[in-house]
Amino acid sequence: MYIPQIVLMIVALLAILLWFFGGYRAPQEKDDRLSLLAILLGIWLIASVVLGAYTFVLQFAGIFDITIERMLFAIIIFFLVVGLFQGKVRFQKNVSIEIAMGVFMLICILSMMRVGFVAAYPGFFSPWFTFITGYLFPFMVFLFAKHYILSEKDVTFILRALFYFGIYLSITAFFEFFDLQQFVFPKYINNPEIGTNWGRARGPFLNAGFNGFGILAGLISGLHLLQKKTGFAKFFHLTSLLLFFPAVFFTNTRMVYIGLLITLFVFLRWYKTSFSKWKLISLPLAVVLIVGIVNAPRLLSPERREGGVMQLTEVDIRIALLKKSYFFFTQQPFTGIGLAQFIPASVFSYRGPVYAVEEEIGQTLQHNLLLGIAAELGIPGFLAYLSLIILISRRLKQLKGKLPEMGIMGNNLRISILAIWCVFLEIGMFMETSNNLFFNAVVFLFAGLADGLYTRSLESGILAVQSPIRLSQSPMRIMNSHV
Repeated sequence: MYIPQIVLMIVALLAILLWFFGGYRAPQEKDDRLSLLAILLGIWLIASVVLGAYTFVLQFAGIFDITIERMLFAIIIFFLVVGLFQGKVRFQKNVSIEIAMGVFMLICILSMMRVGFVAAYPGFFSPWFTFITGYLFPFMVFLFAKHYILSEKDVTFILRALFYFGIYLSITAFFEFFDLQQFVFPKYINNPEIGTNWGRARGPFLNAGFNGFGILAGLISGLHLLQKKTGFAKFFHLTSLLLFFPAVFFTNTRMVYIGLLITLFVFLRWYKTSFSKWKLISLPLAVVLIVGIVNAPRLLSPERREGGVMQLTEVDIRIALLKKSYFFFTQQPFTGIGLAQFIPASVFSYRGPVYAVEEEIGQTLQHNLLLGIAAELGIPGFLAYLSLIILISRRLKQLKGKLPEMGIMGNNLRISILAIWCVFLEIGMFMETSNNLFFNAVVFLFAGLADGLYTRSLESGILAVQSPIRLSQSPMRIMNSHV
């Protein structure tokens, strides 16, 4: 019954051994041409959303389904394995993040061995699916980005892919919001029986929260690309960026509104520009404020279509779900109830207090990233994933001063990655995130870029540029400065 999963586990374990015993080869100087691998990764990111099971699928009964995005990802895995033998994927130095990933995946595998790999009941998410979409594939994307996305043109292509995809999501959100179904593509977005609807712009994700993240990821990518634009291209780029702001509100999702505010705060506070950022944003900000003031009664309405800021029913539901997650955690704090077991446990074995909104909750997934991991994987899983977040945050801090101030590969890229991760964590505090591959893959792709930049800066001997005031001027340094 578990033969396909066991085979994949054996392959994964063999790959881990190859990583640790694979040969090491120092990075060589590369040209700045766009690589085929960056194109592959960019195409796969978009395909993971729009070319999934609702578009095309080959089903092999009892084994697995083949979709276009899975075939593309198989090619990515192939290059990772080949890179192990060629010495391009190196696991000898600076692997603290990879170790944390390995520990977390081991905890997930042990949990699945305890509760099973398949869904407890038809219609539920299976542990194996959650493991792949939430953790295994995104961690592989981290490795791929770290070792293969190296040049400025590679990073630029990834940013452009996310930016243009964000434009598509923004335009589609407009059509959805104003019920122009004939212009919505793919057509399955219009099917109310698939996914969650509630009159919000949910895009090909079939979920307004994930759709909002895709829009914000495109906005962040577009803002970082702006520094390279001149002339008419800059005008077109700026005009395109304006599409993202109303699209955020077409999602009718408060966590996405907060994500937009976080994005603007990070860019206004830390992103370096050659011009005054306030001058650029003053006009759109004034327009937003005026529109907000005029429409304040609608925005504060409990009706989601009007704005939904004061809609409190979903707040009560989320609080009840958080209490239920905490209850499960207190029952089994060290082992957890099992990966992807929140719904089955809620339906079949929950014996805790029944809340006032219990009937409205139904089979809703837990709605908090870290608390959900604590409930399902216990303290070990919680600490492993938390350490992963801390290590990635530390890596972003360590990159400070090791990159040039300007340019696509400059310090501003670090700020853009910070914005992506802040939005990821903020949205993760309000919804279940392990069942969306794009959501997790994007953030770990950017984490891989950051870790790769830091590793190569150490290997090439790049030192942080410090001011003379902070450098201790020894006699030898003074003498060398005059030689």
